[in-house]
Amino acid sequence: MHPSGRRTTAFAPRIAAVCIVLLAPLPLALPASAAAPAARYAVTDLGTLGTGSTSVADAVNNAGVVVGYSDVTPNGTQHAFKWSGGAMVDLGTEAGGGNSRANAVNDAGQVAGTADRQPGGYGYPVRWSAAGVIQDLGGPITNRLGVGNAIDPAGRVAGGQRPADSEGGPLAIFYDQAGNPTELGSPPDSLNAATGVNAQDEVVGSPAFTWHAGTLTMLPYLPGGGGAGANAVNVSGTVVGTVALPGPAGGQDAALWQNGVLTDLGTVDAIPYNQATAINAAGQIVGTADPLCQPCVAPLAWLRQPGGALTTLNSLLPAGSGWNLQRANGINDRGQIVGAGLHNGSLHAFLLSPVFSATVNFEPAGAPVPTGYTADTGAVYGPRSGGLSYGWNLANSANTRTRTSASAPDPRYNTLIHLQRPGSATVWELAVPNGRYTVHVVSGDPDFTDSTYRLTAEGAVVLSGTPTAAAHWVEGTAQVTVSDGRLTLANASGSSNDKIDYIDVIAS
Repeated sequence: MHPSGRRTTAFAPRIAAVCIVLLAPLPLALPASAAAPAARYAVTDLGTLGTGSTSVADAVNNAGVVVGYSDVTPNGTQHAFKWSGGAMVDLGTEAGGGNSRANAVNDAGQVAGTADRQPGGYGYPVRWSAAGVIQDLGGPITNRLGVGNAIDPAGRVAGGQRPADSEGGPLAIFYDQAGNPTELGSPPDSLNAATGVNAQDEVVGSPAFTWHAGTLTMLPYLPGGGGAGANAVNVSGTVVGTVALPGPAGGQDAALWQNGVLTDLGTVDAIPYNQATAINAAGQIVGTADPLCQPCVAPLAWLRQPGGALTTLNSLLPAGSGWNLQRANGINDRGQIVGAGLHNGSLHAFLLSPVFSATVNFEPAGAPVPTGYTADTGAVYGPRSGGLSYGWNLANSANTRTRTSASAPDPRYNTLIHLQRPGSATVWELAVPNGRYTVHVVSGDPDFTDSTYRLTAEGAVVLSGTPTAAAHWVEGTAQVTVSDGRLTLANASGSSNDKIDYIDVIAS
């Protein structure tokens, strides 16, 4: 127990200290395992603000907007940034403040983060509007320091602050659009600051927990282990974080919880401290293995494809890139990854983009297109926006639908197209370079459950399930290989009244 009576574990939230501190350069060593085969990602150096020499990217939304923090002066003063389309913008600080960090961004461009009220002082949870206007969520108590770690599509912020008596570390809090706080712990000092939130307002944090609509659930950890911490949760409720290993050697592995069941994801290069930091809708996970010692080998950023092993990001880069990617902090539904690494000796924020990705939403013509997606409105296969080519074996626009259900997690779940109506199209194709792909598909209808969803990608079943009154959507992910230049999606045997809402296709 903490001296204040608060439970503690070995697990820290994404910002371990809310007193904003200077960033130290990471070691230069490049591990032997980083020898690269064929490149799977292009890497972009996001640069720095002002005359600063270091920067870190913490999150990326589906529009490819990146947020993080950067030195702005040689003395290490740090400001939050927002990067988009090749330009890094300084988000600034609170009036009278000196430092700030951006930790999360939603598809609307709103940003959650931490800022001090005077140079070098403690940090407080803040939210920037899409236009860059900062709002202090910390309230009137001067020493009630805290953090803003995550933000949902509506602008609600997950994070935390010290108790009202200013003792101990930040407690888990969820701030609504107006900034009103809801303490999540029971009792309040049972939880550390929240670290993640999804579109359904499931909040996660440490000790490993989920919170939704007032219900708190503690997640399991390894028998004999010292606890666990949750860092992020995707739209379907899959949680990632870290779990303590049992035994005298200790250490921590990356962890995954799906439907409350724990999977130990292990580590890379036998590094004893590892954590999963983010997960996208397809179930791709990124994280960082960090030995937490000096001197020792440098941290390693990694990626895990659904059901696969942890792969260092360095092994997925073009040969001679000049990068050593050390920390992976965020991933969006297009498969873009952000973090920090050494580029020609300087610690810089990076953006990795897959060599190919396509995110397509199925919807009627004229419907709003979700951020980061292109629309399929039922047209026959042909060229589309963004240099893509895709479509149906028959014109299928008459079978598109838009719903208006508040139960849909986000707009992608309120539009769909039928694949088995009389006279409808039954096959959809997407032009892709030959190779291996992660294919993520969601089917469902917020208004009806009269279906059995079964779809194949390249002949392999990628999605199979029957909706219920409690679960209107079914999703699935598969790794498939394309050898004829087109990814083919079709109805599988046993399907009935098949529908599809959206698809994510990411080179893997």
